[in-house]
Amino acid sequence: MVAETVQKLTSQLRDSTFSISLIPIETLETRFQRLVLEMGRDMGKSISLKSDGLDTELDRTMIESLTDPLLHIIRNSIDHGIESPEERKRKGKPEEGTIHIKAFYSGANVVVQIQDDGAGVDPEKVFQKAVEKGLAGASENLSDQEKLNLVFRSGFSTSNQVTEVSGRGVGMDVVMQNISAIRGEVNVSSEKEKGTTISITLPLVLSIIENRLGQSRNQIIEY
Repeated sequence: MVAETVQKLTSQLRDSTFSISLIPIETLETRFQRLVLEMGRDMGKSISLKSDGLDTELDRTMIESLTDPLLHIIRNSIDHGIESPEERKRKGKPEEGTIHIKAFYSGANVVVQIQDDGAGVDPEKVFQKAVEKGLAGASENLSDQEKLNLVFRSGFSTSNQVTEVSGRGVGMDVVMQNISAIRGEVNVSSEKEKGTTISITLPLVLSIIENRLGQSRNQIIEY
């Protein structure tokens, strides 16, 4: 009976400890807003940032690992996705572009999406650039989605010159590596002149299991 009580209390303590380690994604929102404001101003672009579901919670260590990839994706949206006000006006779009960050639970996962209403990504141009850089063979018969996925290959960049934002050899492959390191997945979808969506799927259950296993290991070591 005493053993059962101790086990129950220990389980409750573990659950409480884990809940303390969970923090909402909205803790990063200030950094997102500052990046959009400062970078948009520097590039002469008018951009608004919208968000939904940022009260979605993740383990603190996972949030820390997610920060740089999200900031990199937002930089790409500002630099490559959102057009200048003049160009957007010519296309019949609102002069102000929009970046929309959404987070939500999907089964045993947490999904974080970064959407922009910019120029979109042309799969054929991505393929041609990959061939030019030796990252794909000209004779490869790829679907549009497979061509889009070439952006995740190491060394891929559409920038022809180095700037403070682009062409520095750090691309979406680094985002993929960082997300893979926390057992997540990254997917890209895009529609020409409509915009691009980058989706990051993270295993919430795995995060819980690993957190609890880590606590158990620590207790074994202490004992």
